[in-house]
Amino acid sequence: MTARRRVIAIILVLVAGGCGAAASLSRQTVPDGSDAGGNFGGAGGGSGSACNSSAQCPSGFTCDQGRCVPPEVEQNRGIGDAPPVATPRYVYALNPTAASVARIDPLTLLIEAIPVGPKPVDLVAIPGEDAAMVLSYDDASISVIDSRTLPSKVTRLALKRQYGVLSLSADGRFAVAWPDPRVAPASGAEGIFALIDVTQLRNGAPAAQVVSERAGGFRITDVVFRTEQGRSTRLFVFAKSTISVFELPPTAALATRVTLPASLSSDVTSREVVASADGTVVMIRSTVAPELAAFDGQALSSIPLSEVATDLDLLPDGTAAVAALRSAGRVAYIELPGDLANPSGIDTFAVADGGVGQVAIPPSATPPGGMFAFVWSNVSGDESLSRVDIPSGRVTRYPLEKLIDEVSVSPDSRSALIIHKADPATTARDPYEAAVDKDEGFSVFDIATGFAQLQRTGSTLPTRYAFSPRGGYVGVALRNDTLKRYQLQAVNLSSLVTTTLTLASTPLYMGTVPEAAGITPHRVFVSQQHPAGRISVIQLDTGQVRTATGFTLNGEIQ
Repeated sequence: MTARRRVIAIILVLVAGGCGAAASLSRQTVPDGSDAGGNFGGAGGGSGSACNSSAQCPSGFTCDQGRCVPPEVEQNRGIGDAPPVATPRYVYALNPTAASVARIDPLTLLIEAIPVGPKPVDLVAIPGEDAAMVLSYDDASISVIDSRTLPSKVTRLALKRQYGVLSLSADGRFAVAWPDPRVAPASGAEGIFALIDVTQLRNGAPAAQVVSERAGGFRITDVVFRTEQGRSTRLFVFAKSTISVFELPPTAALATRVTLPASLSSDVTSREVVASADGTVVMIRSTVAPELAAFDGQALSSIPLSEVATDLDLLPDGTAAVAALRSAGRVAYIELPGDLANPSGIDTFAVADGGVGQVAIPPSATPPGGMFAFVWSNVSGDESLSRVDIPSGRVTRYPLEKLIDEVSVSPDSRSALIIHKADPATTARDPYEAAVDKDEGFSVFDIATGFAQLQRTGSTLPTRYAFSPRGGYVGVALRNDTLKRYQLQAVNLSSLVTTTLTLASTPLYMGTVPEAAGITPHRVFVSQQHPAGRISVIQLDTGQVRTATGFTLNGEIQ
């Protein structure tokens, strides 16, 4: 997903210490009979059961042309779902095996190893500062790293419980440590979260003034901060069947509770909560009923749809939402807040001859050529991408050469990266076309012209990507553990030409390097699997690769 703040629980993989099995991103079989790419029995497979409506299908499935089709498998190989993190000057990376964080200067590759609590599991950058926060699991602690002067200053505070996820408000004033909703919580942590006053923590205040424990309900799944006039004012905590509203700064008053209907609480593993960057627009997508819901901070409003939505996205400015209606082959355009009061005003646009399952919105509120949504499906077997212009509903279909797994729009909204998935069950009779179908690969897409350039990568799987901050380039990390082939494809988005660069070891995560005066903006970092930690800084426009190894050795540079 692009162009909105996504609030989902994430199981974090150990980054620098290396944990081969846990860190592997290759597709493997999962218990429901699909592969990790969402492929059920071939390109267009479904559950095989006959249906007349989605109500006759299993939870999350929709009825499509008389058969139950599995849920869309939403991928996110981009830069925002796991550490390392970047601040204006530095990159910070976890080293769980050494209970430390590496502060890396991308200009010099000098590394500072900063001790934190054992088994650090989450890392967030404090907005606008060379500072970060770290959540450690084993000793249930939180650490603030301040690198405005060196060596970095660490302020550490013990929490009362073990948590797995750390969320930070947009103004950096408050943080929430909460249980990971996809694993059983530590003893005593069910439904409890720690609300942390970051300002008080950095000022050295006593623990009683810094941390307050609150009850958020059974199985917390999402947290959203509401920001007004640049300051965080409220915290919304989504649990399985409730939303709790807490005032900021915290008060002694009890939270306001809103009960969620069964349609929004019976399938929390695939339920989707989306919010604008300031938390003023919050919406929930049901996977079991033809409806959405909007939460204004006080009450929940139901938005009826003609069928179950398979994806939901917000426009960058929060003025509208776009939902994919897969069974009908249509896209719903919901103007906010007008269509909340009058759902009959919701427009739906037919997307003929193309897959409708997922939506990607440009990150810019004013993209060149006007606002649009990309629409595709990664379970229907369709090899096409459709553009739906907003609000006109004009649809342009772009045939592609391979199945689509993920689509991401560049920061300047001029290009898109399309990650494909292999189709080993292809029925193509042309040997060349069959070979293309069976390969891994990606396409780079020029939005103005609609031209897509395919890059085949054979058996080497695209696992991560990062755009240059201003657009113009994208880096795609690839790995093949069997052949021990680790690469980065640097793509010039103007010429659509790709340059292959070699990585020293298995790529784990990618991110954008902060810009510096006199330095090209087209820099990304790639953290890699290595016993002592390894990270590479790559200039996408020149192909220069500089690697630092040894987070615990304070900067062995290769």
